[in-house]
Amino acid sequence: MSWLVWVGRTVFAIIWGAMLANLVWPFPGKGFALFLILLLVLLGLHLLQLMMFATVYREHIQWRRGDYWQIVLFGVIGWLAIVQAQPKRQQS
Repeated sequence: MSWLVWVGRTVFAIIWGAMLANLVWPFPGKGFALFLILLLVLLGLHLLQLMMFATVYREHIQWRRGDYWQIVLFGVIGWLAIVQAQPKRQQS
């Protein structure tokens, strides 16, 4: 499953890159508005996921500072990476 997490991160990196490129070099026509709305929706959904995961699983999972950013950037894929890293964190 770790390769699937890396594929998901790569896909999200491409999506974030396209949306941030739209801010620097606006796409022609209605593309600028569409990608701006998609950026706001994506950011809002990932922040909502962060709130849900952090409140529900705070007691069950060892959180690190980078875990919050992982969920904001990658959403559910970041959550899968955090869950996958738990056995290593509990051993140390």
